[in-house]
Amino acid sequence: MAKSSRTRRRSATPDFVEILPQPKQWIGFSILGLLVRWRAELTGAAVLLAVFVWLDGFGSAVLTVAVLVGVPAVLLAVPHTRRFLVARVWCVADRHRLRACLKRTKVRTMNRDGTYPFMLWARPTTTGERIWLWLPAGTAATDIENSLEYVAPACFARSARLHRPKKVTTFVAVDIIRRDPLEAKKPVSSPLAGFMGTRSAPSDSESVTPIKAASSASESQASEPSDSASTSTKTTTAAKPAAAGAVVVNGEDLSDYVD
Repeated sequence: MAKSSRTRRRSATPDFVEILPQPKQWIGFSILGLLVRWRAELTGAAVLLAVFVWLDGFGSAVLTVAVLVGVPAVLLAVPHTRRFLVARVWCVADRHRLRACLKRTKVRTMNRDGTYPFMLWARPTTTGERIWLWLPAGTAATDIENSLEYVAPACFARSARLHRPKKVTTFVAVDIIRRDPLEAKKPVSSPLAGFMGTRSAPSDSESVTPIKAASSASESQASEPSDSASTSTKTTTAAKPAAAGAVVVNGEDLSDYVD
């Protein structure tokens, strides 16, 4: 009994957790990676601080507040600049969310040294964003593809897809799908519409071909000159064999086969 109960306990053991020891990394590389990951936020903070110091030199608090609040308000009010800024903000957010997802997902996306894919850059697309990744040694595009089910909810997106370049497999791209252009209320414009608008439509007399009635068609056939009939008769007569002793069957001369 003890042996059987021990066997049942072993079979009921849950899946094990893979623990990979991560080697110690030089602190300089850690700081460099942190600066690269937060480069957009640090650049924006530096620009904002520089503008604040420059405006503070004029000694007018009203001017400082008006510029720091008015300029962003104007940029967000204009549709083109608003779409540009929102797309860039989503690109920055996707890089952080994708990295967090790859670190916490159930699928292993790092190599044996504990190195995760390095995120190069992100750019907006028609359907969402595209994030380019550099795969370190020991990882493959299949590892990223297996984790796409977790990437989409992590990035607040509709779905996620993997793009593999044909020339090199070290670089892959994750497409974050947020919208479908075909579902927009405004119809998709086509360049053929402008091309067809420049061409003039043919008139009714040119585009419509009159159809003759059956009576007129028969009359025209009957009124053809009789020369064609005589010509066909002459041709048929000329086609007949001139030799009297020739044996012709179905238009073929069989004289050589008949004794």
